[in-house]
Amino acid sequence: MKDIRLVRRSLLGCAIASVVGLSLPAHANDELGPQFAAKASQFYEDGKLNGGLFYFQRNRQRIDGNPKENPGDPQSGDYESNLSHATTQMALSYNSGYAWNLVGIDLAGFGAYDLAIDDANPVNQENEFSFAARKWGENYQPGDDGEADNGVSLSNASLKARLGEHMTAKGGYTQIYVPGVMGVNWSYQPGTYRGAQLEGTFGSLYLTYAWADEYKAPWFQQTQQFSKAKAWAGPFAEGKVIDYLHAMAARYTFANGTAATVAFGQAKDYMDSYHFKLAHTFTLLGGLNTSYQLYTSDSKDDTYQGTAWQQALTAGWSHGPYAFRVEGLMTKAEGSEGNYLPRLTRGYGNSQGANEIWWDSRSDWNANNETALFAGVTRTLDDLLGAAGWTVGFSGAYGWGIEKGDGTKASNGADTEWALNADVIYTVQEGKTKGTIFKLHYTDYNNDITQSGGWTEYPNIFASEHDVKFHIIMPLSLM
Repeated sequence: MKDIRLVRRSLLGCAIASVVGLSLPAHANDELGPQFAAKASQFYEDGKLNGGLFYFQRNRQRIDGNPKENPGDPQSGDYESNLSHATTQMALSYNSGYAWNLVGIDLAGFGAYDLAIDDANPVNQENEFSFAARKWGENYQPGDDGEADNGVSLSNASLKARLGEHMTAKGGYTQIYVPGVMGVNWSYQPGTYRGAQLEGTFGSLYLTYAWADEYKAPWFQQTQQFSKAKAWAGPFAEGKVIDYLHAMAARYTFANGTAATVAFGQAKDYMDSYHFKLAHTFTLLGGLNTSYQLYTSDSKDDTYQGTAWQQALTAGWSHGPYAFRVEGLMTKAEGSEGNYLPRLTRGYGNSQGANEIWWDSRSDWNANNETALFAGVTRTLDDLLGAAGWTVGFSGAYGWGIEKGDGTKASNGADTEWALNADVIYTVQEGKTKGTIFKLHYTDYNNDITQSGGWTEYPNIFASEHDVKFHIIMPLSLM
């Protein structure tokens, strides 16, 4: 296995070396001539310097699970502050062109500052928009002050290359996406792997392979090793460290527009994951977009007993000012985790998968044996208001059949969860702030599980919540 590790690391080195080394013949032959200068100038002329200003304010209240009027009824407890903060971010990114049509660089970084935050509540330390700590896991170690931090972080510092007509490569500190198995966390900024990725498009066939040995979610400032454990459970003790993750995928798009994707991802000596997706657009209803998605994982410890899986059916279509979505999920995840993790490591923020299902309804709707449905509609208001840019949306989700990881039913008959959501969105249409987005989102999430029971019996199910989120996203184009 040591040899395999060296091979994987050499692949990272080769990917980086290819970006640097492929430019050497041109550099040596024409270093001082006008042809060299013209080709090298493409690096700057095709480059793009972009950025953004961001503001996120959140007030999330969670039922305390200590009923005063009706003991034994978890829903008679009081709602208390769970997250309360107002955070601003500023980001800059530079994406160069390709010098000699071969080599370039991508650079990006951002800063985060809490304008207001409830430091008395330790949940706010990992609010996901400022910094929980320098590295994953450090905010759960002795000596941690339990407070969120302001600061800056590098999110991208990678070399990229065109490898002929059909392939590209990148390596360094970068974002990796392998359909269905390997992706990044997002705040307004993406997470970052220390790794490399090769991609190729050959007509209707897309292929990719990626490898990484460290990662940071955007609420940490430096990358960290991968682990088989939770952040607070001795993640770097002997036998817990994962040397690397790697993944590969292929997607073929047929002449009629149907696309089939298969993928495989692996955390060394811990997890194997597989993904299949079939997507097609039908002509009925003016263009009905549909997909079937399958995610499966096998672990080498008790995270999963047997193969854990999640299946999804999605449908979406638009008609006039309306856009509709209907989606369904089924999950099976027996084992100590009790829910299906869409990633190759166990601890949240230690890596991230590429599960496409996102309902913005607080729950992940992924408990063992759970079936869940989502329906939503958005409507532009241009025709009603006589002004462009306004959109409203309403959606709801309902899940049932929740079981613990050992297969027993939820206590007190609490095997269901549901949520209602409302959104108001405005996008600036013209002027210097064109493209700026203002979004207000509200979720009313409900189940019959107390706050303490939600984490001791069902590790990924929260107590009932009221969640209000307000976003301002202002893109900047600087060059």
